[in-house]
Amino acid sequence: MMTEQRNTSTSRWKLLVSWLVLILFVAGVEYWIGWKTVLAPWASFSWADGLIALALLVLSYALRAWRMYDYFPQQLGGQWMQTWRLMLIHNALNNLLPARTGEISFPVMMKRYFDVGYAHSVSALVWFRFLDLHTILAFAIYPLLVVTPLKRIAIPLVVLWLLLPIVVYLLRNRIEVAFAGKDGKLSKLAQQAMYGLPDNWSEFWRSWGMTWANWMVKLVTLAWLLGQFVPNVSWNMLQAGVVGGELTSVLPIHAPGGFGTYEGGVIAALSPIRTVTIHAATIGAVNVHLFVLGSSLVGALVGWLIPLKAKK
Repeated sequence: MMTEQRNTSTSRWKLLVSWLVLILFVAGVEYWIGWKTVLAPWASFSWADGLIALALLVLSYALRAWRMYDYFPQQLGGQWMQTWRLMLIHNALNNLLPARTGEISFPVMMKRYFDVGYAHSVSALVWFRFLDLHTILAFAIYPLLVVTPLKRIAIPLVVLWLLLPIVVYLLRNRIEVAFAGKDGKLSKLAQQAMYGLPDNWSEFWRSWGMTWANWMVKLVTLAWLLGQFVPNVSWNMLQAGVVGGELTSVLPIHAPGGFGTYEGGVIAALSPIRTVTIHAATIGAVNVHLFVLGSSLVGALVGWLIPLKAKK
């Protein structure tokens, strides 16, 4: 009973801090730069370029939906459009709701629309998030290390990092035995991840390959977009910037829409560049973030327009 009350109290505090971060962010941007100045670059932005970038982000959502469709062939087979609908709505809720509460929508919708049990969908989500985090970090290692004295080990470190999912899959049985019956968040997370692993190597390679395809499309698009607002920056650092923003999604405190934390991640990644001022980095980070949120809302609208099939 005491544990439940403590967890509830902690959740409330996280939610309160999340909203406080949002309020401080909006007020801080207005005070230091001004929202009119921040949004001014859109006046000269090409509509054609914007639509292409939007289409590419929606494509990345389709690749993410394909990964899920492939993972649940028995439950989702023949229901591609409904799978895409779920992914688009889940993505928007995940981006907009505070403290990562949007993740809860995935198992809820999987149960409601496809009758997939919570244990199965949650374990699959843990596996997907492991692949997502691993892939994002793979994109970050080289550009961040290559500008430091450690640049000689950048490529070897990337190669070793890429081997991690293979090692996890090879040792899945031993890891499962090691954490079996143990309490604690780490143990439960490890057990869920092991339960969510694909059944065979073919499924493993497909899920990993689709993860890379999804993030390549998304990160390349966002890096190009960031370059439109923060010119004269190398491609490596533009990539590091958007990766820094995306990585903030794993923080324990996540404001509604990710405002403040996303921008902080982008600015931190761009900080080693002496020619980029905090003012310019902030404008670029805010506008890229607004585009990400806008694209997720467009995706949610598209998903909402896709009709649901009646249950058999």
